[in-house]
Amino acid sequence: MDFTDILDESMGIFMARIDLVGRKCHLNHKDEQAPDAVAYLCQYIGKMDDPDIEPTLLRIPVCLECATALYDEDWLLFYCLTCNSSQWLLKSKAKKLYPKWESVRFLNGCPNCSKCPTHKE
Repeated sequence: MDFTDILDESMGIFMARIDLVGRKCHLNHKDEQAPDAVAYLCQYIGKMDDPDIEPTLLRIPVCLECATALYDEDWLLFYCLTCNSSQWLLKSKAKKLYPKWESVRFLNGCPNCSKCPTHKE
């Protein structure tokens, strides 16, 4: 990695932080008002092995509490790619056993989608 790569990466981080000014957390906070976002949850979506299709970078603004929970092995976030809804799960209360290293599951549909009359399966 040379100097220009480091500079490009630093500039990208700087611009992303500026972009967060005034943004709210996009994750589920029950009925509370969403707090200010401090970071992005980023994930490439798409086929990584297909040279004809460029994967899309999903950037979800998150608050400090949600960012901290993503690093906590006791919590798991379910995020629906169809309707952008999210749900937190405390792994110790789950009926299913989830690996400690897993912090996010991206879904192609969820119960919220199935209730929506315009959603096509």
